[in-house]
Amino acid sequence: MTRIHAVTPASGAPPALPPVVLPKPDPRRLLLQAVLLLLWVLAAFGVGFFARHLQTIEVFGWPLGYWLASQGVVLVFLAIVLVYAVVMRYIDRHPLPAAAAPPSVREQPPHG
Repeated sequence: MTRIHAVTPASGAPPALPPVVLPKPDPRRLLLQAVLLLLWVLAAFGVGFFARHLQTIEVFGWPLGYWLASQGVVLVFLAIVLVYAVVMRYIDRHPLPAAAAPPSVREQPPHG
């Protein structure tokens, strides 16, 4: 077994840490986050952008813009949180196959 020994430089600065290989992010997580962020932007800014057009559509005697502004967007945000939690639980329980996993951290040879 090879051990790594940290050597303190003559300048008195702390020794440099060995490089760390971080795991590659799961592409399913990135796709989920991108889709839900797009949905959030559409819900937050789409209602205001299309407010005049939404006022012409009535739901139970009230304009659709009223429903979306008062309750609809809040329900969309709650649905986004719920979908994120459920899908992330599934992704955590079903990881990618080992072939798609990043290489493991190899032991570094001693410096100097």
